[in-house]
Amino acid sequence: MPPTTSSEVSVRWGQKAERNAAGPVRSQARDEVTGLLAFAPFLHACGDALAAYVDATTEAEPALLLVDLEGIHSAVDLGAHVVTDEVVAVMAGRIAREVGSIGLLARTTDSQVGVLFGHLPTPAVALDLAYRIVAAVTSPAALPDGRRVQLSATCGLVTRAVVGPRASATDLIHGAGLAVRDARRSGRNRIEVCTEEMVALADETVTIGKDLRKALAENGLNVCYQPLVDLASGQALGFEALVRWTHPVHGAVSPARFVPVAEQFGLISELGAMVLSTATAQIAQWSATFGVPLAAHVNVSGMDLAQEDFVSTVEESLGVSGLPPQQLVLEVTESTVEPDVDVARRRFEALRERGVRIALDDFGTGRSALSYLQSLPLDILKVDRSFLDGATAAETARAEDLLRGVIALGQTLGITVYGEGIEDEEQRARLRASGIEIGQGYLFARPLPPEDAVALLKVQSTPVDSLSRRLLAAEGASHA
Repeated sequence: MPPTTSSEVSVRWGQKAERNAAGPVRSQARDEVTGLLAFAPFLHACGDALAAYVDATTEAEPALLLVDLEGIHSAVDLGAHVVTDEVVAVMAGRIAREVGSIGLLARTTDSQVGVLFGHLPTPAVALDLAYRIVAAVTSPAALPDGRRVQLSATCGLVTRAVVGPRASATDLIHGAGLAVRDARRSGRNRIEVCTEEMVALADETVTIGKDLRKALAENGLNVCYQPLVDLASGQALGFEALVRWTHPVHGAVSPARFVPVAEQFGLISELGAMVLSTATAQIAQWSATFGVPLAAHVNVSGMDLAQEDFVSTVEESLGVSGLPPQQLVLEVTESTVEPDVDVARRRFEALRERGVRIALDDFGTGRSALSYLQSLPLDILKVDRSFLDGATAAETARAEDLLRGVIALGQTLGITVYGEGIEDEEQRARLRASGIEIGQGYLFARPLPPEDAVALLKVQSTPVDSLSRRLLAAEGASHA
């Protein structure tokens, strides 16, 4: 008798696993729409596959492929639940035909199908299947009512070796989900394989998220202040509030690391509210102490703008702190407003009616900057440092010409242009020559703890209120 191949073992295992998972509780084990295995027995089957794996007998190992069906709700009428079920049923049938008997199929979420391989000889087998599944799902389909729909698919594959020898069924699902997430970031109809690095990064992210939640609850985050200065005198006219976190074990954690985690864990609004209330109170105090109307620049996330009560939150911070609305500048980036420009516009209009100013940060780094100037009510443009330098003299000259054009456009639209990322006197001089009066950057100061910001204000030898008051008066007139 010839030896049993790993693919034959996989087929036999899949048939046996399906019988074991669906047998005693058949009425509860099947998804009513697709006829595929339901999630709970599928999860149990994943655990059985991991438990049954014996490394000494074969190099084949358990693996899981998740297939996200995307575009269902845009393909059918919103709320048409029956039609949505029909689309899912059609696609599940297509996937089942591609999988055949080499894996165990289940509907893991409303728009996701899982394929469990009991003994995958090599990831290439599953990847080949994934490509065929993507081709099948993306092919236009005719529904019973004659309607034609076309979806996209994103696939993520994970093997037992990646999640580790002590992995559970939940770990297997999680690993495949990480691969799906990374595939989706790359575009539509993509396939990704989970790696050990993905798992390690995800574990680290969970730890950061837990620690960040604790830090927020225990006031473990600090707000630092980077001055915005009069480019002629170098005197501070205001400060951008920037959150910083020193972890008790790992030391300083970069905002580039923990801010995305805050978004992922639903903490970004709480984080933003903390920075807003802290900054408005601090700037109000400094303005009163030094007798000048310092501006408080606070960054706003897309999730903040999406909150229905965001304007009320801003009003509350202003009321508690006593900071005049004209001294508050809320900064957004193109990526912040891109998900829903209409919502952003409504929020900005409501805020500007109350006297708050709006700044578009990192202007020039995105793709839709000019369209935002037309569609959004803005007061300030903070031009990206790419306007300051070029790789060659010719590129630098073109950048300066473009900068002058942006300034002229801003003047036409009643928008003030600021410079940022200023690191040397040459850049400062070029900005001043172009007509920009206000800027920030390491040439003047890095983000400062409050005590150092106070020291900076104390050593300013002449009053800083001349340009500050003139700008505030101009903004008040533009809002009138």
